[in-house]
Amino acid sequence: MDTKQQALAEILAIAREHQLDISDIESAFKDPSADPKKKTSGILPRLFAYLGATFVFAGITVFIGMHWEYMNAAARIIITLGSGIAVFVMALVVLTDERYEKASTPLFLIAAALQPTGLLVTFSELSSGGDWRHAGLVTSAVMLVQQLAIFQKTKRTTLLFTSLVFAAGLISIALDLLNADNALIGLVLGLSLLCVCVALNKTMHQTITPFWYFAGSTMFLYSVFDLIERSPIEILFLAAACGMVYLSTYVRSRTLLIVSTLAILGYIGYFSHRHFLDSMGWPIALVVFGLLMIALSALAFRINKKYIQGNVPPTAV
Repeated sequence: MDTKQQALAEILAIAREHQLDISDIESAFKDPSADPKKKTSGILPRLFAYLGATFVFAGITVFIGMHWEYMNAAARIIITLGSGIAVFVMALVVLTDERYEKASTPLFLIAAALQPTGLLVTFSELSSGGDWRHAGLVTSAVMLVQQLAIFQKTKRTTLLFTSLVFAAGLISIALDLLNADNALIGLVLGLSLLCVCVALNKTMHQTITPFWYFAGSTMFLYSVFDLIERSPIEILFLAAACGMVYLSTYVRSRTLLIVSTLAILGYIGYFSHRHFLDSMGWPIALVVFGLLMIALSALAFRINKKYIQGNVPPTAV
């Protein structure tokens, strides 16, 4: 008893010293991160949820593939669109129970794959021909509205991710219908995704930004190169890639830094191969290219350490 009373006295002394109240102590006890066993046990339900959803998706896919040729139009629509709607409803239902909330993420992803597939199958089975892009445009629009509407109510990051997928599809198909050049489509999509990622960078949904930084920067740089390749202003591609390096320091993104560094190295290799391959300067160009790679890798490491991992403001670049 003396030991227990002594421990309580020490706890009270520490609480008074740091101005802690009962609610602070209760929240500390309830915090799963304070208990390694609880944290470990939290991983297992998530793992089983993802594995279970994977098996469900695999089972539906295999079943559809095995019996597709023997199904009529109604059966094909029901097995694709019907399954997608059912899985989507299941994802909404599990959100109401805290114990199964983690299962909503894989279920939303499966629904986001099955529902547009079902809509396209519906158009294919019930239409009498026409441009597939019209069906793709309507499908992307319907899915985008659905995903954004549920995201507005639930604030699930998964739904924001799928919304960006369908928004990108909607924009690309719409521009294609307007006979826009592929490079222009990539430029618009890349810039749009980069702007969205910058906006999301300081929100609770920033976990999805690395993927979209990669997709957006890759599309943007590839489209820039496609537009100015073998033109007098081709060297501006390096300026665009260097601009991406600066942007990576501003938003503190390793993904952008890696993509932009690889773009610079790739262009230098392309330029030296194009202009020095058939000359005596090719071996020298290879040596110079190798030294540039080493220098750029050292520079990228320094930028990552000082401006992305560190606390130096990006304006100091």
